[in-house]
Parts: sequence; structure tokens; C-alpha cells
Amino acid sequence: MNTREMNAISMMDMARLPDAEAVMASLLYVSTLYIKKPTLDLAKMALRLSEVLTMPEYADSDLVCNVSRRMCVQWTLLVNEHERKSDGQ
Repeated sequence: MNTREMNAISMMDMARLPDAEAVMASLLYVSTLYIKKPTLDLAKMALRLSEVLTMPEYADSDLVCNVSRRMCVQWTLLVNEHERKSDGQ
């Protein structure tokens, strides 16, 4: 997710954003589906959900902030690994 997309989401009406618990539950569900070998699409979905949790709207919880940042790193690595493999490297 690029900065422009994140800004667009940030400008959305707060009432339309899911609460942190809903996003975290979705992320954990996705994570457990293919934890050892996720598909590229699943890894991208998990990365996007992790990025949502890093938004300022969810910054009221240190736990959510810390976990989401760590998950962003992990899912980014998985997405990059998939993309390297698809490029034949």
C-alpha cells in the first residue's frame, strides 16, 4: 500500500473504518490459513490488513501498533519472496 492509498483511507469517515479488533481478527484468520506457505494473494492481503492497523486511527493501542508493525515486516518479506520467485531469481 503506497502513501497515497494510505492517505485516502485515512481521510475516510472514521465511522466506516472497521475497529481494530475486526481487522486483527481478519488478519489472524488469514495468517492461520497458510502460515507455512501462503499464496502471493494471501500474503498481499495479510500485508494490507497489517498496514491498515498501522494507521493513526488505530494508534490508541500500543499492542496493536507493535504487533501490526512486526506483521508488516514479516508479510512484506513473504510478498517479496514470492515476487522474487515469480521473477525467476
